[in-house]
Amino acid sequence: MSATSSPAPAPAAAEAVPLTAAQAEFLAAQTAAPDYAGHNVGQYVELVGPVDTEALRDAVARAFDEAPWLRFRLTHGDDGPRQSPVRTPGRPRRPALLDTSGAADPVAAALGLVRGQLACPPRLDLLTDPPAPDDVPDLAGSVLVTVGPQHHLLVQFFHQLAVDGHGLALLGHRIAELYTAAVRGLPPGPSPFAPVTDLVEAESAYADSEERRTDLAAWTRHLAGVLPPAPLRGRSAPPADTALRATVVLDRADTAAVEAAARDAGVTWGEAVLAATAAHTTARTGAPEAVLAVYAAARTAPGTLRVPAAAVNILPVRVAAGPDDTFGELLARAAAETAFLRRHQRVRGTDVARAVWPGHAGSRVPGPLVNLRPFETELDFAGVPGRVVSLASGPVDDLAVSASRSAEGLLRLDLDANPALYRLAELESEAAGFAALLTGLARQPRTPAGRIAATGRPAADAVATAAPRALAVPAGDREEGPLTLLPAAHRLREAAGPAERAHEHVLLTVPPGLRTAPLRRALGTLARRHPALRLALHRAHGVWSQEVRAADAAPAVTDPAILRRYPAEGLDAAARERLTTAAARAAGAALDPSSAAVLRASWFDAGPAEPGRLLLTAHALCVDDASWQLVLDELPVLYAWFAGTGAGAPPAALGEPGGLTAWAAALATRAQSPARVGELPYWTRLSEGPAARSWPAAEGGHRTVTRLEVPAGPAGPHPVDVALLAALARAAVGRARLHDGSCLPVGVELPRPPSAPRTMGPLSTVHGVRLPLGPDGPGAVRLLLAAVPDEGRGQEQLRHLNPQTSALRAGSPGRGVVYRRRTAPCAPDAAPGWGPAPEEEWPAPGSSGGEPPLTGPVELTAEVRPAPGGGHHVTVRWRWSTALFGAAEAAALSEAATALAARFAAES
Repeated sequence: MSATSSPAPAPAAAEAVPLTAAQAEFLAAQTAAPDYAGHNVGQYVELVGPVDTEALRDAVARAFDEAPWLRFRLTHGDDGPRQSPVRTPGRPRRPALLDTSGAADPVAAALGLVRGQLACPPRLDLLTDPPAPDDVPDLAGSVLVTVGPQHHLLVQFFHQLAVDGHGLALLGHRIAELYTAAVRGLPPGPSPFAPVTDLVEAESAYADSEERRTDLAAWTRHLAGVLPPAPLRGRSAPPADTALRATVVLDRADTAAVEAAARDAGVTWGEAVLAATAAHTTARTGAPEAVLAVYAAARTAPGTLRVPAAAVNILPVRVAAGPDDTFGELLARAAAETAFLRRHQRVRGTDVARAVWPGHAGSRVPGPLVNLRPFETELDFAGVPGRVVSLASGPVDDLAVSASRSAEGLLRLDLDANPALYRLAELESEAAGFAALLTGLARQPRTPAGRIAATGRPAADAVATAAPRALAVPAGDREEGPLTLLPAAHRLREAAGPAERAHEHVLLTVPPGLRTAPLRRALGTLARRHPALRLALHRAHGVWSQEVRAADAAPAVTDPAILRRYPAEGLDAAARERLTTAAARAAGAALDPSSAAVLRASWFDAGPAEPGRLLLTAHALCVDDASWQLVLDELPVLYAWFAGTGAGAPPAALGEPGGLTAWAAALATRAQSPARVGELPYWTRLSEGPAARSWPAAEGGHRTVTRLEVPAGPAGPHPVDVALLAALARAAVGRARLHDGSCLPVGVELPRPPSAPRTMGPLSTVHGVRLPLGPDGPGAVRLLLAAVPDEGRGQEQLRHLNPQTSALRAGSPGRGVVYRRRTAPCAPDAAPGWGPAPEEEWPAPGSSGGEPPLTGPVELTAEVRPAPGGGHHVTVRWRWSTALFGAAEAAALSEAATALAARFAAES
């Protein structure tokens, strides 16, 4: 049993007490519309890492037991509704445990279940007349959902009668504390909660006080002459059960700009958001000032900050905001209004509205809602970060703006809207425009607001200013939509075995002490820069098509599960090998190109003193050897930038990425060019040779690794290709299992051409050759390779990208031996601590799945690294068919062919 599994001491029986003022308002609103579900609110805590689910469920149950007023029965007294806590010691409130990991989109499936719960209105009749004394409905609950290996969502849902945002934050902190104590074997600390009676008594004393009368008089004077705000859309509608939501997370540079503008004005980022909301509102309505409905905690009395209950208030804030006002002026007004609100926040907003606007009959202050949330958005569950994400915040009759700080320190803007007044596309445009206005004002605080266009830049008649440093992601981020199938995609389409799990990986050494949040952010920005990491594969009736997802809709950008942290401190080499292999297998299984889930990162955290490892796994449709070098060049810079270490150049220095869609379209055009079609006779003669032999397919394979040194060769074909292919052709003599009776057919895969764009993607090329058996030396093979037109790049283009020549089957790549030459990634000079991990640590090929069956006698991959004097260090990875060769023979052939290749290379 975990340390938190024993129940908390039951408090003494409590008498019924009045509702808080906020509860009374929520109860009145819910009673007036009993079938309305909009007062249900919810959030989830995302946990990526090792979690003891039973200890977590116990921690939730204990935290709820420590706050018995979250479950209460309603009665009616002479002074109105009253509440009394309902304790059920025999019914621990442990969250249900669900598992959606088998769904196509496990997170979406989990949230779909929760949104169904949020759409159910409460049974108020059961609060007052339960079927049994203790059988009242829960107004607060939770579910723990497993969405993948070491990936959980702790989903929490509440009715506003039970708790507000501040109370919810108190509960979250306590759950994290109890869980951490449990898994570390420590006794839990005392409960931090105060009873709801503290809040009720404080409100009761205030209700009849001179302070309240003074506060209400201050509001009445402050808002004298102010008209009630007009609807933003020019019409109004009742709030729906659920609101639409659009979210914008400002990047680090935009967040810094907003914070700098606020700091220079002596205000907070919250007041900057408030000022921008006022400017946005008056630009929409044409009114000289904005009247906003701003959330307030209303917890200034001693002890009330420790009560997990509902006390929230909504009060009117007026901010004059004309087109000639600068951001500096708006900030000063917003700060003054916020200070006034804080001084007088305890008087209920509904009382203020009725005093200022006698005809007002609504259940809250009118105007666009503004919720500045100071609560932490990441909790610590014994070293596993818990990212807090809001799902629903209550009724929205028009538009609501919520602002908070993400776990990475970035400013997050959530815009919620009434679906009766907005379409989702309109709301997304509204959110983008508001974010652009906020950042534009922040960057130009002395420019009149009317001159800041919707893009956040000065309008045409504004004075131009120098562009500030920004983390704007260039062309790659703007690439989206259909993508012409590259030759590599056609190659995979025709390959044996399933395409879903075909993938490659690279294992990197990384500096000690990395942090999860900036690493995840860096990976997301990498995907924004490179369209291939946002690639989705669609198949219908055997026909393939591809699209590049928009950055904000791509899992590599939006899904926190892209990165998993594995504690590896103190593990010996064998344990690390097992962990790496298991992580590689899990990462490969998590790929799903149909939903654009094409990248996974596994971080092996070896602690603050020892370098860690980072395993990157990507679908085969997204990477080639040059792609991994791009990752090594860019990821350290992006990480340093987001970690705020001060090292590394800003991401703009990485250059402009992208170009994948243009490259794919250009290949299709080139396939129909006269020059490419002119190669047709060569490839046709190749295909008209003897019929390709069919070898038995074999799973796995006998794997061996050999090494050799290849000096720089003469101009022409690459010396590594010449040496290894000549050695294979010689080794094939007398071994009918390797050749087709007349020659050695080889499919040759070469790295992307120098003209390819600087972007990730499978841009390598494959062509077929027929090598003569038993050459005396490398000369004949060098001449044969030199005669291949354009280094073989045209064969796949003619075969797959030209509808006229594809019908002629213009020489399919030779079936038989598969030879690949790849450039091994190298450590970047400007990023100490980053580089490829030692070869012996890499997961064994095939251990994570994703390899197609072997359809020929042997595959060999030559990984080439530069050597002094222009030479090459070559590591050759062999995979021999188990249907044709025994393990000992495969090892002997590998060694013999490598020795022969070394001799041929020396002769060249």
